[in-house]
Amino acid sequence: MLKGLSRLLLLGLGFALLLVLLLRLDPAAVTASLRHVGWLGFAAVVGSGLILTACLASGLYPLLGDKASAGLVLAVRQVRDSAGDILPFTQIGGIALGMRVMALGGIAAPRAVAAGVVDVTTELMAQSLFILAGIALAAPAIQSDPRLAPYLGWLTAGALLFAAGIIVFAFLQLAGSRFAERLLGTQSFGGHTASFRDAIYSLYRRRTRVLLSVGLHLVGWCASGLWLWVVLRVLGTPLSLSSAVAIQSLLEALRSATVFVPAAIGIQEAGYAALVPLFGLSAETGVAVSALRRARDIAVGIPVLLGWQLIEARRARL
Repeated sequence: MLKGLSRLLLLGLGFALLLVLLLRLDPAAVTASLRHVGWLGFAAVVGSGLILTACLASGLYPLLGDKASAGLVLAVRQVRDSAGDILPFTQIGGIALGMRVMALGGIAAPRAVAAGVVDVTTELMAQSLFILAGIALAAPAIQSDPRLAPYLGWLTAGALLFAAGIIVFAFLQLAGSRFAERLLGTQSFGGHTASFRDAIYSLYRRRTRVLLSVGLHLVGWCASGLWLWVVLRVLGTPLSLSSAVAIQSLLEALRSATVFVPAAIGIQEAGYAALVPLFGLSAETGVAVSALRRARDIAVGIPVLLGWQLIEARRARL
């Protein structure tokens, strides 16, 4: 009950932030940016988004071993992202659904949970590297802004603390797996403590696979910058690839810092609106980018989630 109320409160705060943002900006300018898109442009946004999803999904592949298949890892990632992006779930809720998809794909529950936890860990490790790279790329623009320049050191320190926190999280999984189980709700998937612990140890002993997962996730995060570059070109506001990577890395850092806000409502819009002006674009362009991202998420996510629900319903009737 309390958890549900807190989620509704955070969702309400997100919508309030979005409303304040829209009241402060020019909606006509946002609409004018979106008019550049057209059906072909939107198809390019959706298509490049699917490629991005495949890149991010690839990090799970090395962790599944002989149970891995391209279709399964793509389904896990797409359901996870769709749930986290368009349902009133947090990103953690989406991760839990991804574990459920692994179980539906024939992977034993403890192994599915362990693979999901390690996948999140390697992805966050890669994300911390991506954020640090983005800060380095954005540093000249931040230093040139008198309002933000004093905070560059704090931003860098926060990114380093984030990276350190992910390393601590990995050690907690090995030293005390109950924390990871409680955080991601492993018991609801039938994960037993001993089996989960054994599966975690088995995965981390395969260091080459873990490092490969980090590398593949890093490629995926870099691809997110390429996706933003495509979106900006579709909107008629081209930007350099390095600037797009910088914006996307800082946006993802903001989303990670506010992970408990369902669907990042308000956070994503405010983030793009605040970041793109650093590189010479208007705040309205940032809101247009976010709107296009939401539209892509809905166009892909609704069919994916309906398909997942259909599979769950068929299993329930068996």
